[in-house]
Amino acid sequence: MNIGLDDTKYTLLEHLTELRMRLLKSLLAVMATTSVALFFSSDILDYSIKPLNDVLSDRSRVETILLHVEGEAADRLEKGLEDSKLVHFRGRVANLGEIAPLAKAAIAERRPIDLILVDTNAIGADGALVSDVLEGLDPQPSVVYLVKSAQDPLVADLQLEGAAVVIDPPRPVVLERLVRRAASAAGKSYGAQKLVVLSPLDPFFAYLKVGLVVGLFLACPIWIFQIWQFVAPGLYRREKQMVVPLVVSASALFIGGGLFAYYVMFPIMFDVLVNQMMPASLEGTFTVDNYLSILFQMTLAFGVVFETPLIIAMLAAVGVVTAEGLRRWRKYAIVLSFVIGAVLTPADPISQTLMSVPLVIFYELGILAAVVVGKKRAAAAEAEPVTAGGA
Repeated sequence: MNIGLDDTKYTLLEHLTELRMRLLKSLLAVMATTSVALFFSSDILDYSIKPLNDVLSDRSRVETILLHVEGEAADRLEKGLEDSKLVHFRGRVANLGEIAPLAKAAIAERRPIDLILVDTNAIGADGALVSDVLEGLDPQPSVVYLVKSAQDPLVADLQLEGAAVVIDPPRPVVLERLVRRAASAAGKSYGAQKLVVLSPLDPFFAYLKVGLVVGLFLACPIWIFQIWQFVAPGLYRREKQMVVPLVVSASALFIGGGLFAYYVMFPIMFDVLVNQMMPASLEGTFTVDNYLSILFQMTLAFGVVFETPLIIAMLAAVGVVTAEGLRRWRKYAIVLSFVIGAVLTPADPISQTLMSVPLVIFYELGILAAVVVGKKRAAAAEAEPVTAGGA
């Protein structure tokens, strides 16, 4: 079966000329798909920074609880808090004695409580207020008391104590104002988070970077096919006939690696780096240039990592590696996988593991592929002993 691949042998100079031609075709394909992606670069850029923006927005949400607030009005208030994208509602607390342990636990989790909405029924028999119970706690949450009427005799006492008082249930505009004040008191940004640029040229280069990333992935079937055509003369005729399934599977694996990095790796990685590793004393300012550099590096790295089984299978097909040799080198491959994970990912163990573990799994799949390919190669050698090298 003739599939259009060159079956002739090449000299060294001809190989170099062939390589240059394949690289040029691959480059032209990437340039073409990148040009197409640039027409949608604004939307692509917005979508590409979403994993970090989601983490930053979550970090800036106001941690809110209700204390001793019950009834139908409380249910509506709770629903409003849960529906708000600017509030992380942590639930209701029944009595004043539960507040201090909950607040301390929240600080230990690096998600301190920012706003407490309190029914006046929660005031202790001895007149103890929430601020008295949380005395010495750092940071101190904003406390707002809900009263049924402005004529409530507790209003004057609470205001003399410096406490904030609003009518229960608070109107949406009032609730938004309370959330905004709590966010300001907690040192959080109220509203959507944005990446910053340090130069007027940064947006232009940002569009180019996201266009190039998308272009590389869109063009992967073409440049993978060009790689296949370059190595094809060293394969048996039967192996050459696998071009379509191998190119399709290689393209799917490469794109799958990029999607894994974006949808799985990035949310976990940024949550660890921003929410868990960054101390409360620091305020992160993230530039679009640095973020897109990480995006470019990580998506391509995971795309290549996901190609590991096919790369091993191809090396086995040309006789460079064998299943037995891969098994002997397994322990070194595991160590190398974690070294690669440490080099290519930020300095947090979660990110390293998310790259290293798939690499180890794919190495094992590569061994299985090498077993299958080795058997087929041996059978082909018996059937066509004189066709190796391009007969």
